Amino acid sequence: MGDEAAREYLDGLDRLGMRFGLERMQALMEVLGSPQLAYRTVHVVGTNGKTSTTRFIAGILRAHGLRVGAYISPHLVSPAERQMVDGLAILEPDFWTLVEELRPAVEEAEKRLPEGHRVTQFEFLTALAFEWFRRQGCDAAVIEAGLGGRLDATSVIQSDVQVLTSVGLDHTDYLGQSLDAILAEKAAVVRPGGKVMAGPLAPQLKAQLRDICRDLQAEIRFQDEDVSLLADSHQSPFDVFSFKGSYSDLSLGVLGLYQRENAGVAIGAAELFMNGPLEADRLRRALAEVRVPGRMEVMSQKPLCILDGAHNPQGMGELLRALDVLLPRRRFISVVSILRDKDAEAMLAQIGPHCDILFFTENSNDRSCSAEELTQLSDGVLAPNGERGPEVFVDRDPCSALRSAYKLASSNQVVLVTGSLYLIADVKRNLSR
Repeated sequence: MGDEAAREYLDGLDRLGMRFGLERMQALMEVLGSPQLAYRTVHVVGTNGKTSTTRFIAGILRAHGLRVGAYISPHLVSPAERQMVDGLAILEPDFWTLVEELRPAVEEAEKRLPEGHRVTQFEFLTALAFEWFRRQGCDAAVIEAGLGGRLDATSVIQSDVQVLTSVGLDHTDYLGQSLDAILAEKAAVVRPGGKVMAGPLAPQLKAQLRDICRDLQAEIRFQDEDVSLLADSHQSPFDVFSFKGSYSDLSLGVLGLYQRENAGVAIGAAELFMNGPLEADRLRRALAEVRVPGRMEVMSQKPLCILDGAHNPQGMGELLRALDVLLPRRRFISVVSILRDKDAEAMLAQIGPHCDILFFTENSNDRSCSAEELTQLSDGVLAPNGERGPEVFVDRDPCSALRSAYKLASSNQVVLVTGSLYLIADVKRNLSR
């Protein structure tokens, strides 16, 4: 078929959009011979922190001698980034060859489905990852859910450990209008007799998750109860006291204090998977080696430019708190694009007081707010209490907006690109060209 034809095929699947339900994935898994059952799995769901936690768990398991696959989404530059084995993404030629090889399986699966049912791009990429991990002889795979959990394409796995990183009001049109409803959708991945590691949750959500796990006779562990972090407010080594062991002098290879929470959840999940304590030296090495592109990623030093895919109020708040610790009293020139199904007004109210200049731009996703829409949403929220707000510019081209931000940045200002992972992907993709 060739790379170009394979790209056209994959792009065609993208136009089908997002569809909940497991019927298509189940049919595709049957045709492929259930590759998702060829190795043990960890399933990672949650509102924020999924990708980082997935990468941390995979790195820890790899450091302990396992051959480990990791499936993440979305990708930034190439869809080949989504499926990694031992920390390395599938090579582009191998990826497009595998796309070609799996196309007949999709056609066969669709014949078994009701008329009009088509495999989506996310389902195809998920199946491709499962098959790649089987071909690579993986012992384990850490699988990041796309959206929710109950009806997400990744839920065809039979996971050994289930991880819930966080719960926030996001994708409410699909997952429910309340935190209780969203938790129920995500916690539906918990298996009877499963092992569950959960990140920081509000008391009522903890109680709800305990009830779910009790009914399923699943073991449940919580961050801040069963896994505790001992750390100060700076980017210095920290200690973790967990239900299986204690680990001192840990350092991360990624920026952001919130990443310590993700690492703590990953440590608890790895202990559950390994059914015992971790080896401290291997853990230290793994945490120091993990990188998370698009999360507090430093693109340049002069001026200092940081890319971060914070895409909802919870993520934006964590980003701004982390930057306040790392870069106290530094002001931002921000390039911002946000999707329509996010609480853009709340995100702009958070970032506005930190900025001298805001460039509103757009990204390649169909759900992107227009730059003009962001300008309208920003009225009255960027400068509360009559304070002077940031200067606002509109530039629909994110790379053009970034070039302008570079030109305007003084030595004490930070260029911050944020609001959507799709914006980060567009910027990185154009830079790579």
